[in-house]
Amino acid sequence: MPSFNPVTPEIVTQLQTMVGAANTSTAQADLDLHAKDQSQHAAHPAEVVVWPTNAQQVADVLKLANDCRIPVTPWGVGTGLEGNSIPVYGGILMSFERMNQIVEVHADDFQVTVQPGIGHKDLNAQLARYGLFFPPDPGANATVGGMLANNAAGIRTVKYGASKDNVLQMQVALADGRLIKVGARSVKQASGYDLLHLFVGSEGTLGIITEATLKLVPVAQYMSAALAAFDSIEAAVQTVVAVRGSGLDPAALELIDAAHARMLREAEGVDLTDYPTLFMEGAGHLRGNGRDQLPRHHRHRRTQKTVARAPQFV
Repeated sequence: MPSFNPVTPEIVTQLQTMVGAANTSTAQADLDLHAKDQSQHAAHPAEVVVWPTNAQQVADVLKLANDCRIPVTPWGVGTGLEGNSIPVYGGILMSFERMNQIVEVHADDFQVTVQPGIGHKDLNAQLARYGLFFPPDPGANATVGGMLANNAAGIRTVKYGASKDNVLQMQVALADGRLIKVGARSVKQASGYDLLHLFVGSEGTLGIITEATLKLVPVAQYMSAALAAFDSIEAAVQTVVAVRGSGLDPAALELIDAAHARMLREAEGVDLTDYPTLFMEGAGHLRGNGRDQLPRHHRHRRTQKTVARAPQFV
């Protein structure tokens, strides 16, 4: 087991100097609030919680911790299911709840630069005015920094890929206090080491993400959802292969087995049968004059549950 030093009152005082007294806490309520994520792993509190508000503060805290051999655990919003945001060795819990701003929207380039603590749903709500959105959707309102650190994916992966496929550039704080930039805003990158994707998915072990430039895509003009139950998993998989092989490009695709369908019905009241169930979403813009080609029950932008013949998307 690694050997670390405890957080002393002197260390707490130095942290207060770096990030401010209002952004440092040893209160038991704050320690307990950041001791467990949504996984089944046991809670373990840190010794102090800090809320940095900029990248330099993150770097300064890491340098102090590195010099004093104190463990640091980054925290987004605690929606993870793997336990990697639990401070199992105590030390410093670094919460990014106060680094939750959009730095700049590059609408003409279909990009946005953000701080790591912004939730992806909150981000998309603000991007709606530009007609753009960030595609990865792991379900909960996970932070962008947490999504990149874990390479989060979700039901839209089939069309848009995982988080690693939707990031162009990141600023990262290293353990020795250096701030580096990896990747570039240019889509075509063919020189040098691909350090960007080394840090994506590293779960905070190589460095802590302090800023990220993300790819965006236009919000679809129309959306349509389909739900289908099957006698077996094999039949559902064959249907997915047939759909993909036909040239259709679903925007979202998710398969659950009979046991999970039953759990959703009993726990959440979802109207599902006890069979393997496939959820599929189509999204896009229609060919031709558009609206006249769209069946009446599709003539709005909200997703509906339907098994009607889908319109032709491009």
